[in-house]
Amino acid sequence: MIKKADIILACFLVIAGLALSYFFSFGQSAGDRLDVTCDGELFGSYPLSEDREITVDRDGHLNKITIEDGHVSMSFSDCRGQDCIHQGSISKTGESIICLPNKVILEISGGTRQYDTIAR
Repeated sequence: MIKKADIILACFLVIAGLALSYFFSFGQSAGDRLDVTCDGELFGSYPLSEDREITVDRDGHLNKITIEDGHVSMSFSDCRGQDCIHQGSISKTGESIICLPNKVILEISGGTRQYDTIAR
């Protein structure tokens, strides 16, 4: 049987969850650089203020990265799952796109971070 205290507790948990979601999603700042890492080595660092297309062709794998209007997306990849392409675009500090089969990592840096560290 549901009691009044159970309903109050459930409402409190929902409100607390929504407040935390709002805080974490809007608390990040826009980044100003894109760091591209291939197989654990830095491939390049690019400013988000300049629109460009970056081609990463390493070990027979091809990835194309698009920087447009301060947003970064993986526009082409020859990997099987295409999860990196379906992820969409990123623009905030600490966000990343990872193409695991091709070992390519795109990470936004610069601006201010909300956290001291991010576990990888």
